Amino acid sequence: MNCTKCLNQKHPQMSNNREYSLTVQELGVTAREVTDYITKDDTPEKEFFTQQVAAELEEMKDEKVLFGYSIFSASIKDFILTTNNTQFNIGHDVSLMLRSAEKIVLFACTLSERLDNIITKYKSNNQYLEAYLMDITGTVIIGKTAEKVLELIKNNKAFEGYKITNTISPGNCGWPVEEQKKLFSLLPDSFLNISLNESGMMHPVKSLTGVIGIGERVIYKQTECRYCKSRNCPYRKEEYV
Repeated sequence: MNCTKCLNQKHPQMSNNREYSLTVQELGVTAREVTDYITKDDTPEKEFFTQQVAAELEEMKDEKVLFGYSIFSASIKDFILTTNNTQFNIGHDVSLMLRSAEKIVLFACTLSERLDNIITKYKSNNQYLEAYLMDITGTVIIGKTAEKVLELIKNNKAFEGYKITNTISPGNCGWPVEEQKKLFSLLPDSFLNISLNESGMMHPVKSLTGVIGIGERVIYKQTECRYCKSRNCPYRKEEYV
């Protein structure tokens, strides 16, 4: 893993403000992971999709995936997360997930605009199946990149003896997506070259931000999907209940 030099710190009280990059090939995403995301059933159609995705991944193998994080002290009260004089209205469910956190990691990860351009090109040529497969490919790549952020925090010697939570993102589990703006206000300027529009949507489209809680009593769960209220979340791993 290649670690670039630390970013210029807009907030001097930050620690471990880092930016990293991997290629798609180094990240280790496979075509089967992508098509398993679509369906677990083995069908002739799935085999065809897998071959299509494998060819696209070969073309994308040298594309850079960028990711990074900043760490802050935090407190949670009445469904409000407060960090660095900024208040996040995280709601009931996210408050439960982060309730014992002593610090939080604000993270972001993104894939280059090239994937956005490929999807747009396929759509303009009415190749909607190809566009769909590439959209799911980007989702899997970014999901796996978020797992890499978790791995970095787990292996950070500064937090030896502490536990971490799952990644939690604005737009999920009742946390308003508009809070992306507050999150980005705490990250360095032009962090990972991700930009936001007025509604809080990110560009490049295949980008993800969120928080990870750190503390002696926090709990990591393999998935919170069963209880999440975001029925159509693209990262859902369990059936909506």
